[in-house]
Amino acid sequence: MKSKITLNSLLLVFFLLFITPSLFAQNDIPWKSLFNGKNLNGWKMVGDKGDAFVEKDEIVIRRKVNTKEHTFVTTKKKYSDFILEVDFKMDAPGWSTGVLVRCVDAKADTSKVRLYGYQIKIDNTARNWTGGIFDDFGGTWKWMYDLSKNEPARQAFKTNGWNTFRIEAIGNNIKVWLNGVPSTNLINDKYSKGYIALKIHSLGGDVKDKDVLVHFKNIRIISKNAAKYAKSTDLKQITVN
Repeated sequence: MKSKITLNSLLLVFFLLFITPSLFAQNDIPWKSLFNGKNLNGWKMVGDKGDAFVEKDEIVIRRKVNTKEHTFVTTKKKYSDFILEVDFKMDAPGWSTGVLVRCVDAKADTSKVRLYGYQIKIDNTARNWTGGIFDDFGGTWKWMYDLSKNEPARQAFKTNGWNTFRIEAIGNNIKVWLNGVPSTNLINDKYSKGYIALKIHSLGGDVKDKDVLVHFKNIRIISKNAAKYAKSTDLKQITVN
């Protein structure tokens, strides 16, 4: 009986010393929710008349016919270094959208957008570069990090299902994971601080995509000592000037 009690005691000590601390460490990560699941408090609409509403703990966006410029659902607060996680899905293939980070107000002479920034693309097309980054700079936008040579990331996107972005913006390094698969490892100095935004693409007279919804939930951020919680990646780092 004594041997059995001693063995159980040792197992309990092992659990307390090695297992419990890791659980506490996970709980100590300073995540802060950016969306309360009830309304758009802390967010604002920028641009044209795209539609955004809250339903079932989700921010839901959709395009409107005859909108001449893009609409953004954007945070009221600006962020510089951070780790952002967001879950998203699109009801059906049809139009591209994305999550923009470090957004700045566009110049007055820009007719197509009200914000510039890094867009982490949701690319629900045959190309499937979801998780890549391009410079959303009005009429002169360009890809900075595409997925043409990253087949694992291209295959990670779940059509019609929930997906998760992890976006780390620390210094001039932007790293992205799609459902745990590394998709981007970019070095660029163009944007250093700005809003976080969800993009509603403009739509002309074609009504076929007007009822396609995009859903976002579980939007959370680490903005204090973000570098402490950053993850490493073996993905090739690309510098874009």
